[in-house]
Amino acid sequence: MKISFLVQDLSDNASGRAYLLAKILQKHFKIEIVGPMFGGEIWPPLSSDKSIEYKYVRIKGKIKPYLQLMHLSRQIEGTIVYAFQPLFATLGMGLLHKIVNNRPLILDIDDWQYGFLKEQYNSRPLGLPSLRVLAFSALNFYKIDSYWNALFFDKMTCCADEITVASTWLKEKFSGTVIYHARDTELFNPDKFDKSLIRKEYGISDNNKIIMFFGTPRSYKGIEDLITAVKLAGDNNIVLVVVGINDNDLYAKNLAINAKKILGEQFRLFPWQDFEKVPKFLAMADLVVIPQRSNYATVGQVPAKIFDAMAMAKPIIATSVSDNREILNDCGWIVEPQNPKQLSEAIRHVFENPQTAKERGSKARQRCIERYSYKAAEKVLLGIFKKHKAFQRA
Repeated sequence: MKISFLVQDLSDNASGRAYLLAKILQKHFKIEIVGPMFGGEIWPPLSSDKSIEYKYVRIKGKIKPYLQLMHLSRQIEGTIVYAFQPLFATLGMGLLHKIVNNRPLILDIDDWQYGFLKEQYNSRPLGLPSLRVLAFSALNFYKIDSYWNALFFDKMTCCADEITVASTWLKEKFSGTVIYHARDTELFNPDKFDKSLIRKEYGISDNNKIIMFFGTPRSYKGIEDLITAVKLAGDNNIVLVVVGINDNDLYAKNLAINAKKILGEQFRLFPWQDFEKVPKFLAMADLVVIPQRSNYATVGQVPAKIFDAMAMAKPIIATSVSDNREILNDCGWIVEPQNPKQLSEAIRHVFENPQTAKERGSKARQRCIERYSYKAAEKVLLGIFKKHKAFQRA
């Protein structure tokens, strides 16, 4: 049996969750990942893995993309379609395949896409410019950042045969089965890495206290709050390492410039890394901070990097957003969002209590193995696919 994973953009981190769930199911089924490519290449963390079959079309023009996507939809071969996020290029194409070929359609929702757009448009002043953006959004309905795309398919989720979600908030809103962002706890195994050796490789002293943020910088992720908190902590041995900077992203570039002005030599940045290199970078860290802000964009989102850090037995500070408090109960620290002062106090507390930090990190890894590993997610996923007749016929 073959499963077609439909993603909204193969050149963006939007394909990250699909890739990881594909790796879990790959040993049981043939897998293809299908989607448009709005950038010039497959998202770098995925591009080196040749074990996955990718089908894509590079989106060009204004009217032509609709024809390109229809052509791409005819290349879907799966006995079951697994669409990621309720959008035109995923749920829309999946529904078309379901109707034409009578195939089961499973929908995965890992964050509230309409919430992202709602947050963006709420921050805009009322007037003609906003109306122009909404009109442009209607003309470019196929795009990820189209307000009308997100709104329309947000209402179409009931057309899926099955829904999986990545948080309890999303379960309450859309129903379905919760599957958190699973991690390969064999790949993410701290015993496989020499912390001092890796630091030496990247020119970081063993005397430094490394706070790491790993992920694509976005305004709702609260990195500015973390920068301020590091400054408030008042410890010159602390170095904030941000991994995931894209030089072509204006927000990320400005963030890096601002961080350098505030922290100077206490700030280091690295570009995106292949998934296989993520545990190596995390091995350098003394503390991982996930400073999500609280708004429409984050209300249903559980940061995937929380599970990376747990698997690597790292002390973790996260903000009280979505399911973070429950996930890190007794094995991490929770602070209120948008509160750099409280975050700085938590940072000082962790570094002043190294034994407690180590114990909580170890507990976090054990919980990740039990609840958030590939093995744990595999049981749930197989149970879902077995429900459908296509599985029985295969």
